[in-house]
Formats: sequence, structure tokens, C-alpha cells
Amino acid sequence: MEFSNEYKLLQEIYQGAKMGTESIQLLLPKVDNARFRSDLQTQNRQYQTTASNAEQQMKALGQCPREPSSKERVMLWMAKASSAAMSAMKLMADPSASKIAEMMIQGSNMGILSLTKVLNSFGSPEANPAQSQQDNQQAPPAQNQAIDLARTTIQAEEDNINRLKIYLQ
Repeated sequence: MEFSNEYKLLQEIYQGAKMGTESIQLLLPKVDNARFRSDLQTQNRQYQTTASNAEQQMKALGQCPREPSSKERVMLWMAKASSAAMSAMKLMADPSASKIAEMMIQGSNMGILSLTKVLNSFGSPEANPAQSQQDNQQAPPAQNQAIDLARTTIQAEEDNINRLKIYLQ
């Protein structure tokens, strides 16, 4: 993987984790269910750790993470999740654990899609770095720490989705 691709991948991981943290911070005050609050706080810590790991790897490359501007954040959210705006409006009418879990699952799915697209842009389908070792024993080993962090992040998002499903009604 060349340097610019590695930085691009780490930047995608970093921005996704930061957006996840920001989303949880906005939603936590609306959560009354103690178990659900605890699950979201665990997910928030995971996002913070992921962002920190991506930042450390970027610094090892001699780069710093680029924070998206407010305008870029709005455009990113609109581009990746026009349905998120509708969900936010629905949340105002229904701030239940089920609705919040649904929004978080949608966000995790968007993160998986976005990160998988970046990973898949780096190579041939036969050597697909997005494929985790759990998906296929023939998957290639991680080429570097950035790919390994991306795979770990995708797996963590899948785990988050599974954990949040119990709150759907």
C-alpha cells in the first residue's frame, strides 16, 4: 500500500470514529435505559480508542489527522446519510431506545460501507483487504497496521450492530 493510500485509509477510520463519538455525545442525554446508556458509553470509548490509534499511525507517517470543517461535516453527513436527517426528525417525535438504537445501527452500517469502499479501492478483488480473517480463512494477512486497524474497526462496528439489535422494537 502506498503512503497516500495508507493515510487516506487512516483518515477514513479517524473521521468515522470521531463522527461516532459526536453522535453518541448528542444522543446520550436522551437515553433513560441504564443498560442502553452503558452500551453506548462502551461504544463511545471504542470510538475514542479507534480515533487515537488512527491518529498515532498517521503521526508515525509524519502526518496529522485532518479534522473536517463544519461545512465538510454537514456535506459528509448529507452525502452518506440523507436518511439520518429523517431519523433525527423522527427521534424528536420518538426518543425511545429503539429509535436511538436504529439510528446508531444506521451509523455503524454507514461506517462499514465507507471503510469497506476505501479498503476495496486499494487492490484486486482476489486480495481484498476488507475481507476479515473470520470471513474467509484464505483472506490475505494484513499488509500493514492501517489495514489491520480498518479490519478491526469493521468487526467492531458489526459487533456494535449485533449488541444494539436487542433494543429494536
